[in-house]
Amino acid sequence: MCESYLIQKIASDALIDQAYNWLCERREDYSHNNDVWRLRLLWRITKPDLQNRLLAGIYQFGALTEIRLPDDTIELWRAKDALVLKAMAIVLGHVMNPVLSDRCFHIAGRGGAKAAVRETLENLKPGSHIMKSDVKGYYANIDHNILYGLAEEFTDDPAVLQLIWQYMNRTVCYGGLYREVTRGISPGCPLSPLMGALYLKPLDDRMREQDVFYARFMDDWVIIAPTRWKLRKAVRIVNETLNLLKVEKHPDKTFIGRAERGFDFLGYFMKPGGLGPSAGSLKRFAERIARLYEQNACLKRIGQYILRWFRWVSAGVRDFLYFSSYNCDPPP
Repeated sequence: MCESYLIQKIASDALIDQAYNWLCERREDYSHNNDVWRLRLLWRITKPDLQNRLLAGIYQFGALTEIRLPDDTIELWRAKDALVLKAMAIVLGHVMNPVLSDRCFHIAGRGGAKAAVRETLENLKPGSHIMKSDVKGYYANIDHNILYGLAEEFTDDPAVLQLIWQYMNRTVCYGGLYREVTRGISPGCPLSPLMGALYLKPLDDRMREQDVFYARFMDDWVIIAPTRWKLRKAVRIVNETLNLLKVEKHPDKTFIGRAERGFDFLGYFMKPGGLGPSAGSLKRFAERIARLYEQNACLKRIGQYILRWFRWVSAGVRDFLYFSSYNCDPPP
C-alpha cells in the first residue's frame, strides 16, 4: 500500500493549524525561555515559510535538547519540529490505522489499555496457557533501517520518507555536546506511538494466523492459548519475529505458564475471574504517597492523589476488580 503526496496533506492549512493549536496547548506552561513563545509571536511569518519548506522537501529538523532528571531522560524537540511531527502523526495515522492490527490497543480508537485488560480477562479461562512479555528497552532498540522499510510500505512520497529518516536519525545535545542517534526512536515525540505500533506489526500479523487470543499495548503483549502445544508454537513465532526485528523479550517481565498462577499486565495482576493492582503498581502508589509526605504536602493533596489512583485502578474494569487481598476497598 502506498500513499503519494502525503506531504501536501501535512503542509495544508488545516493540518498545520491543528498541529499548532496542539503545540500551544501542550506547551502553555513551558518556561519563558522555550522557543514556543517566539514561534507564537512570529507565527504569521513562520507558518508560510514552514509550509513552503515542507512542500519543497527541504525541511530540516534541528538538534534535540536532552534533559536528564533523577529517574528519567527527556528529549525535547524544537517547537517548530514538534509541530511538524504532530502533523505527520495525524496524516500517517489516517493512512496506517486501517491496516494496523485491531489487537494493537494503544492506537487511537482501539479502546486503550483498559480495553486490552477487559478483553484479556474475558478470554482468560481456567486451564489456559499464557505468555506475557514486552520488548527490552523498546524505543531505544528499534532498528532504523527496519522501521524505514516498514514505513515505505505505506508511502512512496520522498518528502515524507525523508522526514521519517530525519526523525529517526536525530542529533541530541546535552551540556553543549552533540551526538548522533543511530538506533532507537524519540520518547515523548507525538510520532513515536504510531512508529512503535508499526514496528511490531509483523508480530501482530503472525499472531493473527494462530489459534490464540492476542492483545498488545505498545510493546506489552499477552497470548492466551487453549493448549500447551499451541502456546509453544506461538512462543516460537514470537522469538523468530523478534529476532528478525533485532529486539528481544525483557527477561524480568516475561511470564509463561498456566493462567491459575496469575500474571502482571498493564498495571494489574490478573487470574481467571478477576484482577487487582499489580505489586509494581502498589509499590509506585506507596512511593508516591511517601514523596508527598516528604514534600510536606497537605492532607487534601494526598487525599486527592489517593482518590485519583483508585479511579485509575477501577476505571473501565470495575466489574473484574477484587480488592480483598490488598485489605482495601474500591472507591464509591
